[in-house]
Amino acid sequence: MTTSVSTPAVAPGSTASHQQDIRTRIATLSYLPTTAAVALKFVELGKNPEAEPNDYARVISADSSLSSKLLALANSSWAGVRNRVTTVRMAVNLLGLGTVRTLAISYCMTGLHNELHLSPAESQAFWEAALCKAVAAKHYARLFDAKTADEAFVGGLFQDFALAVIYSVLREPYLALLHDPETNVQVQLQKERELVGMDHTEVGRTLAQRLELPEVYVDAIAFHHSYERLAEFVTVAPVRDATYAAGLLPHVFNRWNQADAQTLAEFLKTHAPATDTPTYLAQVQTEFAELYSFFHEGDVPQAQLAELVTQASREAADNTTALVGKVNDLLREAATMGTQMRTAVTNLENQASYDAITGALTRPAFASRAQDMLATAARYGTSLAAVYLDVDRFKAVNDEFGHAFGDQVLKAVAEAVKGALPPGALFGRLGGDELVILISGCSATEAKQVAARIVADVAAEPVQVGHRSRTATVSAGLLLVPPTEHLQVLDHLLDAADKLMYVAKRAGGNQAESRTV
Repeated sequence: MTTSVSTPAVAPGSTASHQQDIRTRIATLSYLPTTAAVALKFVELGKNPEAEPNDYARVISADSSLSSKLLALANSSWAGVRNRVTTVRMAVNLLGLGTVRTLAISYCMTGLHNELHLSPAESQAFWEAALCKAVAAKHYARLFDAKTADEAFVGGLFQDFALAVIYSVLREPYLALLHDPETNVQVQLQKERELVGMDHTEVGRTLAQRLELPEVYVDAIAFHHSYERLAEFVTVAPVRDATYAAGLLPHVFNRWNQADAQTLAEFLKTHAPATDTPTYLAQVQTEFAELYSFFHEGDVPQAQLAELVTQASREAADNTTALVGKVNDLLREAATMGTQMRTAVTNLENQASYDAITGALTRPAFASRAQDMLATAARYGTSLAAVYLDVDRFKAVNDEFGHAFGDQVLKAVAEAVKGALPPGALFGRLGGDELVILISGCSATEAKQVAARIVADVAAEPVQVGHRSRTATVSAGLLLVPPTEHLQVLDHLLDAADKLMYVAKRAGGNQAESRTV
């Protein structure tokens, strides 16, 4: 069915409202790109056996918050130094490269919590659970291939960073869900979808893609509660299995659901028969406590996962024991291209990829990036929206006012489009006055709001060149594709959106028509 688009109202406190709040929160996070980049640089530093303290100090010094934390730790009573440590390099030498790498990567999570305005106690709760999972993932991977342990550590650390984002929007209702001992992982995912229309793996995947994290971490975040999907996309077995095992640990240190604890024990028995569950959990607990003490000047964590699993086991009449852990090294700053070469390449790419008049992607560039977006949408089962725009009576504008005026109309339309687009959307010019948009991961409500805003904004401001002025309008066709793992064909989406655009045009223009596949 084809419908006319108007800006829909979103009821406060509704699932759609919560989902919109979460997407807005992700879009406005400013601190994370820096902290995530620092973490990944340290991952790369660990890969270089020739990395020196100066290399680490350079990366740390670029982040004032991390520098302050490291200097405070080096000068604390826990470090036991007599003379004050005044430089980052001195701190690196004192603490050791392995400790510094681990601290830097783990500390990046606090950047997210600061941006979300969490209290120290709230931040501590999420950070502890994330650190525990990172340690558990690293220890598991190390059982099979030490070279994969650092990658597993980062995947474990990041896999649940969406929990804090959801909590920042819902607070009490979400906290009650996280602390419910009767709620296992799969039930939690379902209840999250009921609350906000997305579960924490979907929110995390959206955030990871915004941060442009490497694909292995996006997959670890998106699929860490689905072993089948992990096996499909994560080809390195130790990282895949470590990610899934870590995902069965508690999301917060309150109670461990007995079903999840039992699933972990069965998974270890099947996939890591050389180690028994009590030994694995005890080793993780030891490593976790050691790393925790680095951040808390020698204090040990109050949360004892051994007690949690014993509690869960008692309720399930099972004798599974102990848990959690330490950490060590991680990796080296990848060599980057020289600034001048990067600038030159970027300029050439821009010339080939962007239309000179509108700033939109050219037809070939749009098609190329759209194929990537469609493949990613199919991979993660996300929704899509295709919008086809056409300026009403554009030929008459060119005939009456000249092509220079027509170019200004196109520029005005393009500015309206750019002002309405959500982060990550693609905007292209196919030719003439034909403009297209492709959006992934948006709700039907959000897509309709985008189309309605573009139509309204174009008509709101007359285009003026010299003494000549004219109000321009556009017709828009919006095709909505619900979440699916089926790979969509770009030409089919655009053809369908084009037909909807003509429905709007025949109805008088200055409006949008939508249809759901």
